[in-house]
Amino acid sequence: MTLLDRTLSAVLPTLLPALPRRLVGSVASRYIAGERLDQAVDLVARLAVSGRTATLDVLGEEAHGQAEVEATVAEYRAALDALAAAGLAAGISVKPTAVGLAFDPGLCRASLEELAAAAAAHGRFLRIDMEHSATVDATLDLYRHLRAAGLDNVGIVLQARLRRTVADIRELASLRPDVRLCKGIYIEPAAVAFPDPDAVRTAYVRALEELLTAGARPALATHDEWLLRESLRLVAAAGLGRDAYELQMLLGVREERAAQLVAEGHRLRVYVPYGVRWYEYSLRRLQENPALAAQIAGDTAGRVVGALARRFG
Repeated sequence: MTLLDRTLSAVLPTLLPALPRRLVGSVASRYIAGERLDQAVDLVARLAVSGRTATLDVLGEEAHGQAEVEATVAEYRAALDALAAAGLAAGISVKPTAVGLAFDPGLCRASLEELAAAAAAHGRFLRIDMEHSATVDATLDLYRHLRAAGLDNVGIVLQARLRRTVADIRELASLRPDVRLCKGIYIEPAAVAFPDPDAVRTAYVRALEELLTAGARPALATHDEWLLRESLRLVAAAGLGRDAYELQMLLGVREERAAQLVAEGHRLRVYVPYGVRWYEYSLRRLQENPALAAQIAGDTAGRVVGALARRFG
């Protein structure tokens, strides 16, 4: 990075929300399938041709009322119907706060039960997403409840950067859970999360080792090349066949590497978000990718300076 890039990266949390919506939209197309379900299904079909499967995510979180939750549930049900009609082996990922966790835990539980049952009827999988640390206990309770209800087509997400994750894996071990293991993106206090990138990598490896010991099915969600190689080494050493784990990446990230992994025979799933809440999601993606965000912010600043120079020069 240049000095300008580093400077811009340092102020991105306050700078990004000020970027023009159109400019963010020009980048969003790389990370989201579009605003409509048909666009998402078309993209999933193209991924299938390239040997990749997908998980659909309806963008949005922190629902504030029952009507909003009902609309989200209806959209997910429509997505399941559309995937089944197209013969696409893709599942769905649901954030608990998008279906009422913050204001009505009972509604959240009922919504996830409904979606898990609908997914099972179509032979599809539902992943309960993990959000900030304050929601972990409630989210794990939701997962346990669904499994106890006989819904075995349900998985969970765990974040390696949280200090509690290894302990959580041990507590879930009897369920032999299907776990999407990621680094974690939420800004958390040092008391609950590892702040240093190297410490997070170490924690990821430790969590994966614990998952393998527990007999869990790991879904390895990382774009970090060192972690990717180390994870593949560990699953190979554990004797896991290619159908006993999968790799996961975000839409629009490291696509050439993803194609290479598929060519090598690994199962690879792409996280495919879509919906009208694309702007908020895109800002988060840019905050996770300072180099790209700095480039866009620098381009915007250059345009402003150029316009002022033309006007007052």
